[in-house]
Amino acid sequence: MRRRLARVGLVVLFLLVAFVQGVQAQEDRALVLVADSESGLDHLSPRQLRRVFLGLPVEVRGQPVRALLNTSDPLLNRVFLQKVVFMSQRRYARQLLSLTFRTGRRRPQAFRDQDQMVRTLHSSVGAIAVMWKRDAARDGSLKIMQTLWRGRLP
Repeated sequence: MRRRLARVGLVVLFLLVAFVQGVQAQEDRALVLVADSESGLDHLSPRQLRRVFLGLPVEVRGQPVRALLNTSDPLLNRVFLQKVVFMSQRRYARQLLSLTFRTGRRRPQAFRDQDQMVRTLHSSVGAIAVMWKRDAARDGSLKIMQTLWRGRLP
């Protein structure tokens, strides 16, 4: 009888530990909009944000705003597409291509290397990008303009 109780107790303990580890594996994340700390930009409306990432002209206080696409992290890119531009990867690519042909405007520059994107943010007036909040907080030369999405990810 004691052995049976000990086995049941071990199984319950094992399941509890597995559950706690599973809960801890989910991480709170936040997707933020960033610009150079010297930038005069401070906030964009959802409409302005979507337009600038579609390559359409947006001005804030007379300053043109330019988007830089952060494609360094596939998960970040997926969250960006779903929560900021509200499109699938395929539809977003088609929309950018269509706008390029119709208007002659250049598509937002994409960066697979986040460090290179940050250097471009510093050297381009009016440039904005999205990144994880924890990455942006590590770089003191970036200004977090606003939080675009917050949630739990596995």
